[in-house]
Amino acid sequence: MGIRLKFKKKLPFHDLDIDYDLVAPITAIMGASGSGKSTLFQCISGLKRIDEGIIEFNNTAWDDTYSDIFVPTSARKVGYLFQNLALFPNMNVFNNIAFGLVAAKKQRPEIEQQVRKISDYLKISHLLFSSVQKLSGGEKQRVAMARAMITNPNLLLLDEPFNGLDEDTRNICIELVGQMARDFDIPVIFVTHYHQEATSLTGEILKIKDGRLVKN
Repeated sequence: MGIRLKFKKKLPFHDLDIDYDLVAPITAIMGASGSGKSTLFQCISGLKRIDEGIIEFNNTAWDDTYSDIFVPTSARKVGYLFQNLALFPNMNVFNNIAFGLVAAKKQRPEIEQQVRKISDYLKISHLLFSSVQKLSGGEKQRVAMARAMITNPNLLLLDEPFNGLDEDTRNICIELVGQMARDFDIPVIFVTHYHQEATSLTGEILKIKDGRLVKN
């Protein structure tokens, strides 16, 4: 993986001034609340534009203010697991997982095949037609991971993915993320407030401090 981050972005109380190359298969991002961790993710995913600079993925510009290049979120193929999971409460597990493929107008047989494949991998096939509102915290995490992975993304972003889980479930999910990164050969960047999570899952731990990305 190679993600080049050299950009500036204004925040309400300070500015982000990021200059770092992410090369580790799994990278943890730490920092105080309001330091800009979520904004960093939104810029990488294309949900927000940078003010000045460049973001590159594997030598391909995703956002380059100097050359007026901006690749939209859908074309970046970034899997994004939000802090609150953002599952659709009015949809069952199958439809939550399939959402990205439906939005991409894939045919029904392909959608069913891909949903079965990822749900088998994550051991949630028996939950496909259950309401997400009836799931445990760990089950919801797996559904959210399945939805993030269903489109075969180039990159997986996890924004405090283990919040609210009990210790045993958190450890299982941490191990699962590491296994997914290896099995699918996909780079992972995740935000956490807990050093133990960072050290158990990653080879590189970074921190946003005074608007800059530095080694922790």
